[in-house]
Amino acid sequence: MANLHPRLKKYIFIVIVIAILTFLGMYRYYNMPDYSVLTVFTLLSLMVESLVIVLPGGGAVSVGFAVSLTAMIITGPLGAAISCSVGLMLRYGKTSREPTRHIFNTPLYKTLFNGAQSFLSVGLASIVYYSFNTDIGDTNFYTNIVPLLLSIIIYVIVNASIMTKLLSMLNNKSFVNMFLGNFKWMLPNCFIVASLGIFLSIIYLNYGTAIMLIFFGPLLLARFSFKLYLDMKQIYFETVYALSKTVEAKDPYTDGHSKRVAEYAEKIGKRMKLKNNQIDTLKTAALLHDIGKIGISDNLLNKPDKLTNEEFSIIKTHPAIGVDILSTVDFLKDVRDVILKHHEKYGGSGYPLGLREDEIPLEAYILAAADAFDAMTSDRSYRKGMTKEKAISILQEDAGSHFHPQVVECFVKIILEELSSGPLPNFQH
Repeated sequence: MANLHPRLKKYIFIVIVIAILTFLGMYRYYNMPDYSVLTVFTLLSLMVESLVIVLPGGGAVSVGFAVSLTAMIITGPLGAAISCSVGLMLRYGKTSREPTRHIFNTPLYKTLFNGAQSFLSVGLASIVYYSFNTDIGDTNFYTNIVPLLLSIIIYVIVNASIMTKLLSMLNNKSFVNMFLGNFKWMLPNCFIVASLGIFLSIIYLNYGTAIMLIFFGPLLLARFSFKLYLDMKQIYFETVYALSKTVEAKDPYTDGHSKRVAEYAEKIGKRMKLKNNQIDTLKTAALLHDIGKIGISDNLLNKPDKLTNEEFSIIKTHPAIGVDILSTVDFLKDVRDVILKHHEKYGGSGYPLGLREDEIPLEAYILAAADAFDAMTSDRSYRKGMTKEKAISILQEDAGSHFHPQVVECFVKIILEELSSGPLPNFQH
């Protein structure tokens, strides 16, 4: 913890202290459940938190909220908060690309912080649930819709607030923007997972612990299915990235170009509120947008002098060549369309089809702006890269003729925000 920024140390300490004070207050006002029941839910929490699903971008998700909700309904506020926080602190599994983590190789402050945020999230959600004079272990609990809905919302608000504050400090980003993004992602997912918790609670209250454990299988099946999906998605993107590197291998000046374009395009897509499947299509198209250059002569691609009209007409065939290369891959249909049209221009002067305005998909406009910006700011065999400020001015000058005005407006805001934020603080975590 010595390497942490003082602000981060203070925040972690405050969260842990608040959790301890909350525990003392709950211990005074709520009864402890039967220790055998508490042990069962602690072990279930430990299991689901150990079987977290690693996300491609780092971090992880679990179906732990189903156990949290079940524990809340069966054991009450104190039992739920204790079992879930202890299960999280004792978990054994991977939560990032790092080696497997467990309590003995994890810094104490991280373990305590994780336990504290879990205790506060589950504990405060449980307090709200039981503030409606709801009985612990009520067999008709599912008829109390309002307490259930509010407890889920409170859980998401508390959990998202604690973790977003931490991440905003680590990444020097706006808390509000990050919170809204996390909240919109967490809320529907928690409602879905909550249905499993309600199902497990009904089984427990009507048939007991043994039958509930038998029906616990669907949770593990849901986890396994989701993991398979993410693994396939990760393999897919790694394969696409490998293909993009084959193009860059032809020209050392473009090394990393496709990856940077994909990163820019993803930022624009998210800011413009594209759907997740559209952003995935956009990222893939960005990584593969130059794959058609495989069919263009190296001498032409790396020519240090200005291209002749005939030579440029050959260069202009690369989108169509790329589409032809990918034509046998059925699931890249949408990607092929973006690649084909990413050199079309808003005013109709682009290639290869001479499309204009609404004839061109938004993803192609985004890719065009990201591609142009990175090309302008990168060194080439025939010139040095220009400054980002100069590239921004060119994008703005060509908005409405070459580029989509709204895409340029959005992209310029993103770049200016990054330029104004400066270097990130040296938080080590």
